[in-house]
Amino acid sequence: MKLPVIETKRLILKPISRADVKAIYAYAKHPDVGPPAGWMPHTSVKETHEFIDFIMQRKKTGQPGPWSIYHREDRTVIGTIELHSFREWKAEIGFALGKDYWRQGIMKEAAIAVLIVAFEDFGLSRISYKHFVDNEASRALRASLGFVEEGIKRNGFKHADGRILDEVVSSMILEDYKKRFNQQFKAAKAMMQVRYDDTI
Repeated sequence: MKLPVIETKRLILKPISRADVKAIYAYAKHPDVGPPAGWMPHTSVKETHEFIDFIMQRKKTGQPGPWSIYHREDRTVIGTIELHSFREWKAEIGFALGKDYWRQGIMKEAAIAVLIVAFEDFGLSRISYKHFVDNEASRALRASLGFVEEGIKRNGFKHADGRILDEVVSSMILEDYKKRFNQQFKAAKAMMQVRYDDTI
């Protein structure tokens, strides 16, 4: 599956590439960015190269791979967002964002754009969203997007630091998306552009 480039008011979501390595390392090395999502801070640019190569290999197994989140004004990649665990009718959304860009509504803007493409272009029927029980930022974002909490997956995730953690499992299904379209998605869709190339 070929990922589109998605343009929003402040962002350009583009398929991740090796050219993004320095920008990704700049935020992935921060001690507060990776651990809330289950991975450890990157310790070198080489490690970030290996990370990019690893996730790009997913395309060989039918996964679409992640988007890099490019900030228009600052002209740099500030995070990633992905529909992973992709199947014919469902996927799970996941993301990371540089700490300098937290609490600015950026991830919500990116996630709304990806949800629109997921349901309308990719034809998905379910998007899952998981986060650790103590991740209040992810809990707030999940609620603001309109995901429905389904329960706690006990001992559902092995963190890179070795801990076994519970996960909160939520979802948005196609019917939820349609019900929230006018309230949550219509204005964003009118402002965004979707194209199937990789030109910024």
